Amino acid sequence: MEEKYVKAAQDILACMGGKDNIASAAHCATRLRLVLKDESLINKDALENVELVKGNFNNGGQFQIILGTGIVNNVYAEFIKMANITEMTKEELKKQAAKKMNPLQKLLKTLADVFVPILPALVASGLLMGINNILTAQGMFVEGKSLVEAFPKIKDFAEMVNLFSNAGFTFLPVLIGFSAAKIFGGTPILGAVIGAIMIHPDLMNGYSYGQALLDGTVPYWNIFGLSVAKVGYQGTVLPVIASAFCLSFVEKKLRKIVPAMLDNIVTPLLSVLIAGAMTFLFIGPVMRGVGDAMTNAVMWLFFDLGSVGGLIYGVTYPLLVITGMHHSLVTAETQILANIGTLGGSPTFAVVAAANCAQGAAALAVMFRMKNDPKMKSLASASGISSLLGITEPAIFGVNLKLRYPFYGALIGGGIGAAYATLVKVLSVSQGPCGVIGVICIRPDCMLQFMVSMVIAVVCAFAATMVLGGVFGKKEKAAAENHTQKPAKDMHEIEDKAEKVIFAPIQGNVIPRENIPDETFASGVLGDGVGIEPETGEVVAPFDGEISSVTKTRHAIGITGPGGMELLIHVGVDTVKMDGDGFAVFVSEGDKVRAGQRLMTFDISKIKAAGYSTTSAVLLTNSDDYPSCTVLKTGTSKQMEKIITVE
Repeated sequence: MEEKYVKAAQDILACMGGKDNIASAAHCATRLRLVLKDESLINKDALENVELVKGNFNNGGQFQIILGTGIVNNVYAEFIKMANITEMTKEELKKQAAKKMNPLQKLLKTLADVFVPILPALVASGLLMGINNILTAQGMFVEGKSLVEAFPKIKDFAEMVNLFSNAGFTFLPVLIGFSAAKIFGGTPILGAVIGAIMIHPDLMNGYSYGQALLDGTVPYWNIFGLSVAKVGYQGTVLPVIASAFCLSFVEKKLRKIVPAMLDNIVTPLLSVLIAGAMTFLFIGPVMRGVGDAMTNAVMWLFFDLGSVGGLIYGVTYPLLVITGMHHSLVTAETQILANIGTLGGSPTFAVVAAANCAQGAAALAVMFRMKNDPKMKSLASASGISSLLGITEPAIFGVNLKLRYPFYGALIGGGIGAAYATLVKVLSVSQGPCGVIGVICIRPDCMLQFMVSMVIAVVCAFAATMVLGGVFGKKEKAAAENHTQKPAKDMHEIEDKAEKVIFAPIQGNVIPRENIPDETFASGVLGDGVGIEPETGEVVAPFDGEISSVTKTRHAIGITGPGGMELLIHVGVDTVKMDGDGFAVFVSEGDKVRAGQRLMTFDISKIKAAGYSTTSAVLLTNSDDYPSCTVLKTGTSKQMEKIITVE
């Protein structure tokens, strides 16, 4: 084993508080994933100075250290020897990490796990609702009229868009039931059935329940002497999740006791019958009350506390992003939007957008300050723009938290922008990208104030970061000086300095690296390159070289080529969780390969069915060793077309 891997493993172990602090460890294609006994023992300052470490972050009880392909497996091999622990799979590590969470963390993580898979449906519905707003808003483009009124020929088109936009929220319990049952270990389609039962048209519409209760007109079933409200659960979230949990619990118990020959008939029947009955008797009424209380708490925070409530939410949100728990906030947001007719809109969207834009502004301030550090300057600019569009992880983990003072500057700016947005009551009518382009999701009469809120957040965060940088930026300046003084010996060690070509290893649509739907890849922390949205499930060698790494889950391959190029081909996003299902690899570490030789195949339909993006990363992980890494083309590309040149 090379000395650099041994030293990196030693240094990382020391930064983690020694071997006695390591509970378990695993790795994926690029990251070392650790579960620690006491995270307060981590020395992050020292960790950032370890030669092979490209970044770190904490998520879901795992401390993840970004090393890169071809490096992580070698460092991991040494690390587990030094820590005296056994090798562990990602799923085992995930379970180990979950044990460290307190009950509140587990609850928030569960809510996040339920909503993350259905977010694309909610975002699509939200953006369609934004388009509907533009078409129907009075006076936005034509004085005193909407576009539909000014141009009657588009009336039917507007109605169609409105139908499309409402579908996701109308049948939301079905989507939630499916996702929740899958998370809780039940049969997803039975979860969807429970969701469908809860919004069946024979029930009184849930939106009418409040008034019917006041009028005394609520319909009831008489079930063995019990009066059960015959009311649906439209516009609710928590009752469906709780019912799906009940369904999954009953189903798993039944599968243990029902004979195999009757399992496929008896288990689904009893699971739906018992869970459905429990839903209308107990679960639904109780969880409806809890959900209403949660919604009322959020509305109290914004409408009663006003700008103070917005300030609190705006400052707290980025802190939740660090832990990954921000996805759980979708619960309250979804319930508010599902009752938009009553509430008039959601106040949380503008606040989150202000917090996101502030993170981007802080990163852009770093770009102006880091004139002597090209790598950080490039990362700050790309991640800053990404944050303004609503994707903050690259800026938070790659720039702001690393230097600290930009994160504080972002909290200041985000809090002020959020306070203003709450003060002037900026309301959204749908979900969507929480950045400046999210203006399409804002109520037409609030759009101008939304943009003012974003400007305030950006200006305040930028200014605060520049001021804090002048006070606390000595460490940053020293790091930049060390970077410029570092001898460029790596280039002198490259025997062949001629321009090298990287051919497309996958046929499909080539997209800029920044558009890859994974913050680590998009930020450039693992190197420059492109993403490819595959049309066929085959990966070939992009040049003559040697296979440097093949992940056990077969979803990623590292290959070393001419001039020392180290390339990572990572198929899909988060596909490590598929544990190799749908992937086949035809090479091993150390194999010599020729350009165009088949390396791997993968099943696109299986990846999509599992809920993961098929967008694949093709990254030059040692791009910092070269003067230039130029993307030659984006758009449709066949295998073995030139896509990147390296000088």
